[in-house]
Amino acid sequence: MRPSFAQIRHALHASLATATLTLAGCATLPPPTAELDAARQAVAGAEAADADQYARDALASARSELQAAQAAMERRRDADARALAVAAAADADLARVRSRSQTTRSSLLQLRADVDGLRSQLQMDGDARMADPLDIPIPAGTPEQRLQTLDADPLLGTLAQYERLQARQALAAQATAGRSDRAAAADMARRRVDIAEQAARIEAARKDVDRLERERDNLRVEASRRDAENARAEADRLRLQAQLQAEEAQRMQEQNQQAQAALDGAVSVQQDKAEAARAREAQLARKEAELTAGAAMPPMRNDARGDVYTVAGSAFASGQAELTQEAAASVRALGIYLAALPGSQIQIVGHTDSQGAAAANQSLSERRAQQIRATLAAAGVARDRISASGVGAAQPIADNGTAAGRAKNRRVDVIVTKNP
Repeated sequence: MRPSFAQIRHALHASLATATLTLAGCATLPPPTAELDAARQAVAGAEAADADQYARDALASARSELQAAQAAMERRRDADARALAVAAAADADLARVRSRSQTTRSSLLQLRADVDGLRSQLQMDGDARMADPLDIPIPAGTPEQRLQTLDADPLLGTLAQYERLQARQALAAQATAGRSDRAAAADMARRRVDIAEQAARIEAARKDVDRLERERDNLRVEASRRDAENARAEADRLRLQAQLQAEEAQRMQEQNQQAQAALDGAVSVQQDKAEAARAREAQLARKEAELTAGAAMPPMRNDARGDVYTVAGSAFASGQAELTQEAAASVRALGIYLAALPGSQIQIVGHTDSQGAAAANQSLSERRAQQIRATLAAAGVARDRISASGVGAAQPIADNGTAAGRAKNRRVDVIVTKNP
């Protein structure tokens, strides 16, 4: 998790205030409340990044230093409190980047395995594997030299701006530190450069994670599309085979009436296979539609009219005909599915509850039905397959006397019937 803008501004305020006062040689510094706040936020950020699991020692040091800083503050030992708070913030930031390095590496490995598996399934050549940014070696040299190397790196030089600024501040503080503070300032500069180097590598690796996630999603859609194509081809083959077998069965029946029972059995089995293939084709088309739209289709039931998909009243703002974003994606998935399976007629019927004027309810039900029709057509369904109408509150399916019943009555039914 990257620091928030408020955390960055607070930490920079504390660091710059301390550095400015130190460089100015002031005899008296203000109480280190800003440094303590920055340390607390850094520890909270490390905890949120699961440092308890992946960087336990560094997080334990940060917590101990923060506790000691708070105790020194209570005893009015401001200089000790300030130094301990700055050290706590540095150790917490170190714990955070170490933890994020581990979690990012796990994400990279899993995504690469997913992408490699999908490419193998699709018989696609793999892309040239780029080096893992997390494995880029840390250069030798002084902290100043290492920070200069990081700034000049073509891959990492523009990343981890906040951490590199902190490292430059720590180096500036080291350069002006007195003899008694020089060792501590040098250690702080080294830690801040360590953090900047690791944070830059993590940002570069997160870009790889984002790229692999997009590639994986695209490959999943492609795998679903190919499965659907194969299912349709298999269904066509089985339909043709069933037709040929039926014709052969008819000829055999004319030649030998006694073989009719066995032939009927063979035709029935083949028809069952063809029906199963059609069902799989529909299932894969549904899956592809939902993947493409990024949402599940509306719930469906089957009755005497055909397949009935119900869009609940909650899919619209109260008294309005515009679909919510989530509902629009669901109806778009239904449209993609129906467009992939032609040979049916679609009747859309809008319904309302009994509250309000009858004329307003009739108008609202019609407008909602027309909105669903427009969304299906935009998803690829031919308009001549779709009819839309509204019936207001005339056809309730539940008691309008209760809130639960009225919620069920506010709906739009999409009725799909197969052509004879």
